[in-house]
Amino acid sequence: SNAPGSRHAKRWQDIQELLTAGIDVYTTVNVQHLESLNDQVRGITGVQVRETLPDWVLQEADELLLIDLPPRELLERLRDGKVYVPEQARAAIDAFFTQTNLTALRELAMQTAAAQVDNDLTQGYRQLGQAAPAVRGRLLVGVDGDVQAERLVRHASRVAQRRHLPWSLVHVDNGSARDEPSRQRLQNAQQLAERLGGEVVLLRAGEVARTLIQHASERRATLLLVGQSRPRLRRRMFGGGLASRLLRDARGLEINVLDSDEQPRPARVRSNAVQTGFDYVLALTATVAASALAWGISGWLALPNISLVFLMAVLLVAVRSSLGPALACAAMSFLAYDFLFIPPNFSFTIQREEDVLTLVFFLLMAALTGNLAARQRRQLQALRDTQQETGELLDLSRKLTAATDRQAVISAAAQHLNGWHDLQLCLLNRDNQGGWKIESGEPLTFTEAERAAADWSWQHDQPAGAGTGTLPSGRWWWWPLSAEGGPLALLGVCPKEGKPLSGQRRRLLAALSQPLAQALARAQLAQDLEAARLHGETEQLRSALLASVSHDLRTPLTAMRGSIDSLLALGEAIPLADRRELLEGTRDEAERLDRYIQNLLDMTRLGHGALKLARDWVSPADIVGSALNRLRAVLAPLAL
Repeated sequence: SNAPGSRHAKRWQDIQELLTAGIDVYTTVNVQHLESLNDQVRGITGVQVRETLPDWVLQEADELLLIDLPPRELLERLRDGKVYVPEQARAAIDAFFTQTNLTALRELAMQTAAAQVDNDLTQGYRQLGQAAPAVRGRLLVGVDGDVQAERLVRHASRVAQRRHLPWSLVHVDNGSARDEPSRQRLQNAQQLAERLGGEVVLLRAGEVARTLIQHASERRATLLLVGQSRPRLRRRMFGGGLASRLLRDARGLEINVLDSDEQPRPARVRSNAVQTGFDYVLALTATVAASALAWGISGWLALPNISLVFLMAVLLVAVRSSLGPALACAAMSFLAYDFLFIPPNFSFTIQREEDVLTLVFFLLMAALTGNLAARQRRQLQALRDTQQETGELLDLSRKLTAATDRQAVISAAAQHLNGWHDLQLCLLNRDNQGGWKIESGEPLTFTEAERAAADWSWQHDQPAGAGTGTLPSGRWWWWPLSAEGGPLALLGVCPKEGKPLSGQRRRLLAALSQPLAQALARAQLAQDLEAARLHGETEQLRSALLASVSHDLRTPLTAMRGSIDSLLALGEAIPLADRRELLEGTRDEAERLDRYIQNLLDMTRLGHGALKLARDWVSPADIVGSALNRLRAVLAPLAL
């Protein structure tokens, strides 16, 4: 990690910027710092390495050199103080760099170097135009928000690298409620997958296994990797865990299941404890109400029909809450039905055998209907979320379609984004002095770090600021709105409550930025076309003026020269009236020539862009009257 306040959070990001600037970089890295090997290193050494490097950075290196030392020589260097100071060296030898650990890390380094050599060989074949190994399918890793998510992503990256497969992280949102730690773990796993070179896919559906199989078929995937589900009674009752359903329903798809980590899981913190308690209170209230209603109508309905009242209560709870309260309502309804209506009444004792079967069927039907109703509710919630995102895109696209220039596009985007009350958004653009001007949003003041993050995002056409690895110390997250020629504007996002921007909200903003950038590019193109059209019309006008002036320049000069030559040659021999007429003719031709010269000056201004066309409606009578007024002296002798 870099020092706090640096431009980038990690040193490898500095190296990427140096490479982009055309500067060669030679650097070293220990094998235990590779991100995909983090779990293996922890299993070997018992130490969680916090400083990691994305594997794609290593894979993009032009040359990889393996520096190998036997463990004994490395231990001697440590003891001699050639690696660490003596006190730190002794602690490292006792805790991390034991001979067994060094031997295992040495093997990992050789495996990594061998994989890189294999990649270089494949790339060399492709550059020669020879048959290269074809990409065989795709690897999909299904990730949920459990504690094994990041470990599963690292394992998927290693498997994909060994098999030379492109891979994707797939999360199926079935609408189930998640606490804040679960959402944070899922977001961390998605960011880790992006750092390791994977693709992040978010799907919304009610059935996870069926959705994964369908997505694998659409992407032509050959390998599906999932984690081992935690054993639960509910999963055994309703078809087993995710891995069991995948193994049962998948056809022609390789299913790999990664066993769960043996480390103790952190205690789960319920952030929605109030809502959960309300759901169970609702289940109890529904059971009591159903019992009272069933007791009231028991005199008119047969005993089997009374169970429908309790089933109605179970369905109501399942639709309004989730599966857990629905199952609790089913269990309480089972006990109330037995206690109140199964002979002998007011006792849990059952005399007739057929009543036992009735109660068992009632409990089974209540659990099934509750499960189905809860699943439908989750699917409905997922559809609502999808509809909301689609509606956001459709609404913004509709507003941007009607925008014809940049200001209209900015106004439409501001009108749409102002509806997000939990976020503070702005659109920035460069001014003539190279600074920033706010095109949308309230007047804002940025810190030096936030301004530096905006400059870096604009210059490198990449996101920067809060939540990224580049200048993350500020509150603002910057996303460039770019076209082929570079950034057109900069979208700034700042959560008002100080909470970090969620991954789902980031993806929605990234999706909204695409039509916004396209609209800005369209407005820029329309402005360029208008400027080109105006320039063409200006050139046509200038050519017409030059043509009209060039034909008429010689006429006044010839007349003036003839009059002057006559006056010089004849002098006093010319009558006074004739001399006066020649002088007046010379003056008129001089004025005519002056008008031509003025036109030439106007054309010069027109050619340098100083003359702008001002179009307006003019009456033809005004044009004729203006022309006659200018030609009054010429037309005076011809007046009737």
